Order: sequence, then C-alpha cells, then structure tokens
Amino acid sequence: MENQSVNQIAEQERELLSLFQSLEQLSLSQFDITISSQKMFDDDEYRNLVLSELYELNHPEFITIIDRCHWLYKQINQAAVYAAAPEVIAQSNSANHKKSILMMVSGLVLLILLFVVYQVMSPSTSNTPITPSVTTAPVVAVAPTPSVTPATSNINAISLPVENAQTVFSVHGSNTIGEKLAPALIEAYFTEHGITEFVWQHGINPVERSVQYVADGQVFQINLQAHGSTTAFKGLETGIADIGMSSRRVKPSEVESLRPALGDLSKVGNEHIIGLDGLAVIVNQNNPISKLSTDALANVFAGKINNWAQLGGPDLPIKLFARDVKSGTWDTFKNLVLKKFDLSLAQNATRLESSTELSTLVSQDEAAIGFIGLNYIQYNKALAISEGEGTAAIFPTRFTIGTEDYALARRLYLYTPTNASNQVKEFSQFAISSAGQAIVEKSGLISQNIKVESVYPMAEAPEIYNKYADLGKRLSLNFRFNYGDQDLDNKGKRDLDRLIEFMEENPGRRLVLMGYSDSIGAKLKNTQLSLNRAKAVEKELQARGIGVMAVEGLGEALPVANNDNESGRERNRRVEVWLL
Repeated sequence: MENQSVNQIAEQERELLSLFQSLEQLSLSQFDITISSQKMFDDDEYRNLVLSELYELNHPEFITIIDRCHWLYKQINQAAVYAAAPEVIAQSNSANHKKSILMMVSGLVLLILLFVVYQVMSPSTSNTPITPSVTTAPVVAVAPTPSVTPATSNINAISLPVENAQTVFSVHGSNTIGEKLAPALIEAYFTEHGITEFVWQHGINPVERSVQYVADGQVFQINLQAHGSTTAFKGLETGIADIGMSSRRVKPSEVESLRPALGDLSKVGNEHIIGLDGLAVIVNQNNPISKLSTDALANVFAGKINNWAQLGGPDLPIKLFARDVKSGTWDTFKNLVLKKFDLSLAQNATRLESSTELSTLVSQDEAAIGFIGLNYIQYNKALAISEGEGTAAIFPTRFTIGTEDYALARRLYLYTPTNASNQVKEFSQFAISSAGQAIVEKSGLISQNIKVESVYPMAEAPEIYNKYADLGKRLSLNFRFNYGDQDLDNKGKRDLDRLIEFMEENPGRRLVLMGYSDSIGAKLKNTQLSLNRAKAVEKELQARGIGVMAVEGLGEALPVANNDNESGRERNRRVEVWLL
C-alpha cells in the first residue's frame, strides 16, 4: 500500500512538471513572458508567485492549467499524509490517555473561569450601563462631536434605520474607491470600534448610500456618494463633504483655490494615499491581441485606429467603452494616454458612470475595448502596455502596480481639510494603517503593505543589478521624490514607516538601495544624481535606526517609462529597495 502511494505521488509529480512546461511555453508564445518550469517545480515561493500572477491575466488556458496544478498539489499532499498515517496513528494512540485526563482538567478549569467572569460581568445594583471604552491617540480639545464608539446595552431597543440620524461625516468622490473599498473600510472601522449593528441604505442613484449605526444609545450616520473624483473637491469646497475620495492627485489649481478654507491639500497631513490601482486596458477574452503601446492605445481611443485588423487582430470594427467625464479613471486615462499624444476621445465612445457595467459590456462583446480599475477586470483580458521604443510591455499585476513600474499605475487618495474633525482624521489614519491596507487588498486593489518578489538577471541590465538579482529579492515599493528636490513625496514619507515596520518583523535581513535617473543631461551626471537620491533614502532610514548594506546609482539604466515627457521622467527617477 505504501509503495502504491509513492508511485501515485511520483506519477502526479510528473504530470505537474509537464503542466509547468506547458505554462512556460504558453507564457512565452502568448504574452512574451519568460518563466522557468523547473524552478516552479523546485521552488515553492517562486511557483506560488508565478501561478498567482498568471492567474490574474484571466487567460482561459492559464486558468484551466493552474486549476489542475492546484488540484494535483492537493492530491499529492493528501497522499503524503496517508503514507505517513500509520506512524502518526501509533504516536497518537500512545498519548490518548494523557489527553483525556488533560481535557477533563481543562474542562473543570474552564467552568470555574466562566463562573468567575459571570460574577464580574453581572449588573450591579446601579442602573448605569457598562460601555466599553475606545482607545484613541491624544487629540487637541475640540467642540463635542459624535464619536464612533461601541454600542451600549440599549442597542436592542433601537430599530434601524431611523429618520433623524446625526451625520458624523460625509465622503464624496471617486467611484473606484466609493463602489467597493470605501464601504469595506467603513465596516472595518466599525469592527475596530466594537460596532456590530449597522444598516446600509441606498439612494435613488446607485452610487449614493448611507450607513446608520448605534453608539451610546444614539443613532449616527455616515454618508457616501461616488459620482467621480472631481466631485470630491467640489464637495470639500462647498462643505457638503468632509472627506474627498480621488483616483487622481489634487490639481495645483485646486490646491490654490481651496487653500484659504481647507489648508494645503497637497501636504502629507491632508493627502492620504490609501492604495494603488492599475488602469487596466481590457478586451474580450476571445480577442487575440495581448499587448499595445501607449501610442497605439491613444490612437484606438481617438478613433484613428478603428478596426482590430489594423493591430493584427480579427476584421472587426473596434467598439470603445470609456468612463464618464466626472470619473478619476477617465481623468487618469486622458492624462496618461490621450493628452500625451494631443488626442481626444472619439465621439462614438460609449460613456459609463459604473465601472462594473463597463466591465460587463466588454465581456459580452468580442469587438470591445475599455479601460477600468484593476479590480474590475472580472471576465475580461487585460493587455500588457509599453510606453514605446526602449521599454518593455508590462502587464498590470499586483507587484508591477505596487512598484508603479506599470505604465498605467495610479494612486488612490483620501483628502481631508486641515481643520477636519477628530473622527475624520481618525478614519483617514485607519485607512492607511496596516489594518486598513489589509481591507484595500481584500477589495481587489493594491495595498501598500510590503511584499517580496524574486528578481532575475536581465541581459540589458548593468552587472551590479544582475549580481544582486542572484543574491536577493525586491520589495514592492519604490521611493520617488518631489519634482526638483531630494524630498520624498507623500507616499515615500509614509512608506518609510512601512519599511521600518517590515524590517522590525524581519530581523537579520539587509537592505540594498538602487537609484535611477531619467536620461536628460549628461550620463555621468545622471549616475551621480541617481546615487544622491539613493543616499537620501539611506539617510532617512539611518535616522530611524535602520542600516543599509549598500547604495548603488544606476543612472539611466532600465527605464520603466519614456523620457520624452515629464510624467515618464518622474517615474524613471526612483529608488528601488532590495532585500538580502
């Protein structure tokens, strides 16, 4: 029987290696992605990473093969357990008698503890209800406002919803944030404060809703409207919103116009980067096209390329789907793609307010193409995007978006006034905390909690890069800087704290910082600039007690974007973080 199990495992492992080889060939032929089937077989971490990234491409053949791989692993693990079962049973039988005695003793102790707890928690002769306290950071005294606190014992006497709930704060703006992420963050915020009773109410418009909850015997309400990023700043300006959700950064003109009433929204205390999103370009799964340059993409959405045959696909007129004019998704696409080539959206494009509806329509039409947030790809295929000559086509994956190497990666923001209430500030801080970032990840977006990725040598890479590729791994964050100086941008300032926390959780590991530059100016000068930026990050880390093993300046090497525009140059000016 044991030999039969061993033979079965060997046969399943042979099938598994064959499936990995199929994935290796399919990745190269369909997507120009190079993976190692043997390394997948030998290295669990590498295999799990590759399978996860390939599965996100939503390619039918990938999904079929990967599902089979997962099933085989389950069978192999079960067979291994059965093979070891006799020994395990023999060991467990020898301990059963001891366990029985321990269980009896444990049961008696538990009953005693329950009795003690019951006596402590039983109501005293006083009628004052017990209200668990909420620990918050010290704050400056302000006028009393409704606080988010656990419900008291009279919660059962209140039936939700009610007509005159008191509003704690209102959140307006981006549909990308407001449709799924914001409600999830609000509910997690409730959970953190012990609130379990709440009710959502939807308005006449599907992107408008509110949630009522009970605290201290009173009913409070949070309002949520997700009409698009532009409405975030209009809502803050008029006072109908306390928090603005945006899938684009606040514009300089908006900063200046809102400064007198709200403070400087571009500062780290008012601008909260709550996650990242990839603006995925999606086509129907049956479309054979797998990649486009931003140039071709712009011409498609401008209507200058209007048939898939012009791109090597089937002879079908291209059908365009785009988000509405208020959407931050549209604003990002317009600025990263169309505006870059001085083009405008074709008049025949279908405009939609809902991200979900756009994704559904593309999945039902083989001639369709659209752009959408990464978590709305659903039953479609995402294309790899290159920025043109000299840059590789990169698929939108969690790692390439987390590092912002992907051409259409974007940040997601909450904006709060300087004079915001304590509740508004507390909720915003929760959103960028580790707990809040876990909710971002569950919502299908890209969190800023640090992940580790294997890196492999590249023929076009400098020798020092390939040396570290053999020795270490890369972390899922890049440090970038404010334009024209060595100051970290707002994301970089927050990422410093995340990196410190990561290193505290991984003692004994060492960091390497690799700086890069754009290609404007003399090559030697750019190499020095890239080194200076890496040293600036090293200085910040050392000031916080984190040592750095090595600092490298790689200059103009390995651009992730074109250097012919400021947006591309800004993305190339970066510092990568490697772990040894």
